[in-house]
Amino acid sequence: MNHLTRLTILAAGLIVMHSVSGEPAPKDNIIVSASRTPIPRLEAGSAVSTVNRQIIEERQTIFVADLLQDVPGLAVSRSGNVGAKTAIRIRGAEANHVLVRIDGIEVNDPAADDAFAFAHLTANDIERIEVVRGPQSALWGSDALAGVIDITTRRSTERLSSDAFIESGAFSTFNSGLHVGTRGTNSGIDLTASYLDSDGTNISRTGTENDGYENLTANLRGDIDVTQNFRMDASIRHVGATKQFDAIDFSTGLPADTDRKSNTTQSVFGIGGKLVMFKDFWHQSLRLTGMTTSNINFSDGIRGTKTGADKYGAYYQSTLSFTAGPTDQSSQEITFAVDYERDKFKQRGLASLFGDPNQNQDMNNTGLVGEYRATGFGALSFSLGLRHDINSAFDNITTWRTTAAYRFDTFNSRLHASFGTGQKAPTFTERFGFFADQFRGNPELKPEKSTGFDIGYEQRFINNRVVADVTYFHSRLEDEIDGFFFDPSLGTFGMFTAINRDHTSHSKGLETGIRAQIITGLSATASYTYTDATQPDSATGQQQREIRRPRHMAALNVNYDFLDRAQINANLSYSGEQTDIFFPPFPAPSQTVSLDAYTLVNLGGSLAITDRVKIIARVENLFDKTYENVYGFATPGIGGFIGARVSFPK
Repeated sequence: MNHLTRLTILAAGLIVMHSVSGEPAPKDNIIVSASRTPIPRLEAGSAVSTVNRQIIEERQTIFVADLLQDVPGLAVSRSGNVGAKTAIRIRGAEANHVLVRIDGIEVNDPAADDAFAFAHLTANDIERIEVVRGPQSALWGSDALAGVIDITTRRSTERLSSDAFIESGAFSTFNSGLHVGTRGTNSGIDLTASYLDSDGTNISRTGTENDGYENLTANLRGDIDVTQNFRMDASIRHVGATKQFDAIDFSTGLPADTDRKSNTTQSVFGIGGKLVMFKDFWHQSLRLTGMTTSNINFSDGIRGTKTGADKYGAYYQSTLSFTAGPTDQSSQEITFAVDYERDKFKQRGLASLFGDPNQNQDMNNTGLVGEYRATGFGALSFSLGLRHDINSAFDNITTWRTTAAYRFDTFNSRLHASFGTGQKAPTFTERFGFFADQFRGNPELKPEKSTGFDIGYEQRFINNRVVADVTYFHSRLEDEIDGFFFDPSLGTFGMFTAINRDHTSHSKGLETGIRAQIITGLSATASYTYTDATQPDSATGQQQREIRRPRHMAALNVNYDFLDRAQINANLSYSGEQTDIFFPPFPAPSQTVSLDAYTLVNLGGSLAITDRVKIIARVENLFDKTYENVYGFATPGIGGFIGARVSFPK
């Protein structure tokens, strides 16, 4: 079945490459996070993928993580059902090696291992997702060691636009959302809100207790052209979520039915301005941002450990653009930026004989960034970036990055490549976290450092109706942090802590993607990723396979619009065999276990019954596949959902 699935996807890709006719592919997107300034995708040397609003609505996906599962190079691990902890890894790196931005604001949570809480990111208010793979620390700093996921919320293009949806279905799920927006000649404002409530499913292998989830998300953004050359924008976002979960039964080492709950809130705001001077020669921008998060755990109704963070940032950027080079189309840019960030971490809990978890920690960082870009030098575009980070807790560190893209216009193809370094500062939890009789932080940790490159080839067929890309990547990581190192010297029976590994970790692989417009109304995308990620064993130094990184991942999506009012979408997602760590009851040592490969098939569709009302329906996990992508945590079976989407008169 595993080999058959992969062959089916690759064969489908070959079929669409040789049988396409119909409308041309849409124009290339502008990429906003592969450089300090927006650039055309064809000029980007880094490997980039995008997901737009049309794809989100075609697939009817509730959570953004389910969309990212099918992006080349990305692997998703979810500890159970909806709302459970969700980690997204790029090219075998850790989840906190991925910088996430929403409307230009960094939203990685310093109180949650510096990773972004994808478990609570719903798709109703998302307009576009951009994924840039490879080390991006030279542009964006510590959290971008492995890549950047840049998210843009919905932005109206009309004088008045509004729509709403409501759906219900399996697991007593109720889901609804609203978007209202307006845009005039010089300004615009958009408000989105969504509410999700589900009884969930039982995430443990035994028992009958379902673990529910509730999520309320609201987002407000606006912009205004103050003058012809000065533009301002602002946004505010709030997410409140409650999830139930099962704790580990120490008699089995596996999750078991328990009364556990966590409340999570995240509030984010940002305001910025852009000034253009001297006939587009000098661009300047200043942005101020803030974020506050709170994570509270409850056990049998009793409040337990609370962690939270406050993050503030000030970002100034100055870009000089001028025409110079061998042709009239040649241009160059020189960018200088200063990024200042201050992070505060707080932890609250009951003190005991094992120690006192109550603490306040803080850290600030100033990044000095320089980037040079040149385009129009024949068919060549290239860039060079350099960043120097001055940190209050660690030694100063410098990272760099260079990219190039070369077009072969005669063959309608393109080479793209990037090479650079990355760094990731230890998290507050790794340095200072304390969980009684379980984990104690290590304040002596030092930052992780990476070096990586990729090279890819993109080919367009049949008047750009089919686009195929193949990219090879390789990276090495030094001083990787092991956050689950058992130290018998800590406490009476020993505790887990975090250490820097002495040896080098490696990751290499291949990413392929194909998108095609087969005939009018019929489109398809296919992807396949091979990832070989290894890390040194703490005891022997020998390379061993990284856990929760499938070597083989693949996806196929087919969408068909017909009769001018109907649409059907089929999505197949394959995740190959992977490993995980199982901690049996004390004193047995930990064990490496295998998680079976699985294939998920989702089917959705819509039917417009009037110009304003559309019936939507979908089935998730169509063949009721039983699988786990975190050991011991069960995932939902087949589920059906039905609802309606309404657009209101303009």
